[in-house]
Amino acid sequence: MKRVTIKDISKIAGVSPKTVSRIINNEIYVKEETKKKVLEIIKNYNYVPNIAARSLVINRTNTLGLIVPNLENPFYSRLSRGVIQTAEQNNYSVIVCESKFDREIGEKYLRMLIERGVDGLLIATLDLDNIFINKLLSIKKPFVLLTCRLDMPGINYVIADDFKAGSEVVEYLIKLGHKNIAFLKGPDVYSSNERFMAYKAIMEKHGLKIKDYFITEAALDKKDAYKITLGLLKEHRDITAIIGNNDYAAIGIIKAVNELNLKIPEDISVIGYDDIDIAELLAVPLTTIHYPKYTCGVAATQRLISILKKDNIDKVKSKKIILETSFIERNSCGPPKKISN
Repeated sequence: MKRVTIKDISKIAGVSPKTVSRIINNEIYVKEETKKKVLEIIKNYNYVPNIAARSLVINRTNTLGLIVPNLENPFYSRLSRGVIQTAEQNNYSVIVCESKFDREIGEKYLRMLIERGVDGLLIATLDLDNIFINKLLSIKKPFVLLTCRLDMPGINYVIADDFKAGSEVVEYLIKLGHKNIAFLKGPDVYSSNERFMAYKAIMEKHGLKIKDYFITEAALDKKDAYKITLGLLKEHRDITAIIGNNDYAAIGIIKAVNELNLKIPEDISVIGYDDIDIAELLAVPLTTIHYPKYTCGVAATQRLISILKKDNIDKVKSKKIILETSFIERNSCGPPKKISN
């Protein structure tokens, strides 16, 4: 069966192909009566636009690429929702890829997205090397970083003040009387590293010794966090508080604490970051830092689309957006049962 084209629709409607194209793209300056007539014909003939051909003509695909490290983590699901809904409101589709916190995998997907002709890229929690960043800049492919920071000319990013948030967490535990505070590290990315540096800085500020085992290996998900915490608390019962690099990891920590028949917060205080939805629904609601995940996705997408609307992206000034976080006190932290030196 022959595919119906814009020319076919225009002949039937008695209008120009350009008018049909304007109606399909929901552009203004088309009479309502004409629009109604053309849309009815499109519906009757089951017309489907040839996206590939249209993209070649206008040099746009109205598609954005999004790279996130872990779609299972509710933090990135919520961030992705902010991206997708904002894109849809502006007539863009989104291709989502998962990097698994692996630079090589992330760069592989970025190359694929570029080859597919996406108009712009949104890159979350992926520390790219300068060579790849310079390649993106040289081919003039607009991109915005989310939850990661790179201070180079022409770079747009949306982050939160993770160092400040990390400092609030440690200060809070110290005020409760904790001295033996363990930190469950995250992947080697900007946000995780900022929180870790804040932990070390505040512990040092208060003259508290950081024992070797206070700093654990990196946990990429809640399964890692569970295994690491289980081993940690079996060997080191002097620990009175554990900071999870994020709420997803904190859930793994809580599972390990419960399995060892320890009570939260009587025996172990647990604190996280991000304030994912489930954090307040746990048996012992989790004290955490609220990170504006959805807002981050919205702000980054709005920024990218604003760049795409410019005639000359070389003249677009880069923008650094820093979002506010807030401390959320719930029930997973309390004074230590026994303060150890």
